[in-house]
Amino acid sequence: MPVLSFCLFYLSFTPLWISVIFDDSLSIIQKNPNLCTEKISIIIIALTFVVSLLILRKFLINKNNDNIENYILKEAKEKKFLTVDYLLSYILPLFAFDFTVWHEVISFLIFFITFAFLCIRHNYFSVNIVLELFGYKIYQCNLENDDNIPINKNIISKNELNGKIHLQIKAQKINNEYFIER
Repeated sequence: MPVLSFCLFYLSFTPLWISVIFDDSLSIIQKNPNLCTEKISIIIIALTFVVSLLILRKFLINKNNDNIENYILKEAKEKKFLTVDYLLSYILPLFAFDFTVWHEVISFLIFFITFAFLCIRHNYFSVNIVLELFGYKIYQCNLENDDNIPINKNIISKNELNGKIHLQIKAQKINNEYFIER
């Protein structure tokens, strides 16, 4: 699921993309010289955002039974602190780049692509504001599989998992660390 992983990663930067589009649009409205960087940036950001959103939406509404397993939920703890931590740690520093200057866009792309590669390669998912807008939450869960083997995973769910302790849930593997409740 590397495509889904990239989409989740890309969408987690939504506040940054909105700000960049705003700044680039303002630059165009003010008729600054050399608007090529701004126009290209807006098109690429918007196109990638829409495609990523469509891929994520398709995954979320897909009800196929591939890789869905039953687990007994032993413990669930919602990860509430992640949104602010993620915004402050990962997105806020990226506002230092000036997206109306082509060489700073190149510097940003080098950083962003490297960061994306490492996050996807190491199965790192972060808080995703788009998932939160869709009503999903991330829980750190202790589960038990059909063989009574304990498993610790992060589960993305639209349901309140704290109310399902000791009940069976169905979950689909996204990567080694994250499942989505189905």
